[in-house]
Amino acid sequence: MITRKKEKGKRLLVLLLAACMLLFTACGSKSGTDAGDESEVEAEDTVFHFQGKSISIGEVYLYALPVIEDYEKSYGNEIWKMNVTVDSDKTQDMEAVTRKDIIENIVKVKVLLTQAEQYGVTLTEDEKEKAETETESFWKNLTDDQIEEMKLTREMTHQCMLDNMLASKVYDAVMDAAGIEISDEEARETTFYDLYFPCFTENKEGVVEPMDEAEKNEQYDKAVQAYNMLISPLDESKERDPAQIASYYGLKEAKYYTMTPDEIRKTYGKDITNMLYKLEDGSSSLVTETEYGYHIFYMKALTDREATDNKKAKLEREQRNAYFTKIFSGWLKDVDINYHYEESVDFDVYDKIVF
Repeated sequence: MITRKKEKGKRLLVLLLAACMLLFTACGSKSGTDAGDESEVEAEDTVFHFQGKSISIGEVYLYALPVIEDYEKSYGNEIWKMNVTVDSDKTQDMEAVTRKDIIENIVKVKVLLTQAEQYGVTLTEDEKEKAETETESFWKNLTDDQIEEMKLTREMTHQCMLDNMLASKVYDAVMDAAGIEISDEEARETTFYDLYFPCFTENKEGVVEPMDEAEKNEQYDKAVQAYNMLISPLDESKERDPAQIASYYGLKEAKYYTMTPDEIRKTYGKDITNMLYKLEDGSSSLVTETEYGYHIFYMKALTDREATDNKKAKLEREQRNAYFTKIFSGWLKDVDINYHYEESVDFDVYDKIVF
């Protein structure tokens, strides 16, 4: 087994992992100096072929290494035995899933590199210098055993770094051309407090029963008192915290919610939703009756900035992934229609990389 240095600060650049679930792991392409061609890579060192070229165990290892280290650092060495769901009725261990991800992402990068000219993308001199610096840092942290057993070269490592950077820029150009943007309205998340006085009781057997009229009236009176407390805080310089009022009355189901307009509509109905969106930040509704009891809604933020930005990023990521997946499938057929992970990869060679 190849040992690894414990210094993990300097690693190969892994770009766009969050943006498009791509781990850019290609070496050698039409965009630059090939890291190795068919005549230079022995069959015993070839993991798979793509675009008529051999992808060596060294190329794959350069980018498998940061993935292995990151996973083991975060989850421990046992992570590879963990089963994960890959389909609704199928599971695989984490090692098998990760091995496939690495190879599939190599293919994605190689295909992206073929689109660099079409999108007018090249590396600047500053970017090339950065690639040189990153290469030097990474190369210094490789052990002699790693270099010898994986048949690594500095030239191979440098070319991987260059291709990594170029693929990242091509992806950005593709996404810019797609013009995918999510508005605040599409991603809106609203945060409010539901000061809820239920008009139901639950017995020891868990049976829910409606309160009688006297009990409902008592709940209503408490709700009116709570409303007055909320709009008339003891300290005029501060807003009254609805959570404190809920605690005072022992309201176990009162709490803050962060929801989209659709989620609010499904939970509370159209009328409550319309009423909520007429409130201003920091304002409260009157005592409002529903079939479940009495509510006072305190509007913390009609548009919760942090939650909305997170939702926007999530929606944009999903739409970008969907767009890229669609356009990539067409490119792949043009670049190498014969590629298929299960059929193309020599797993006996790939298994030389120990997880």
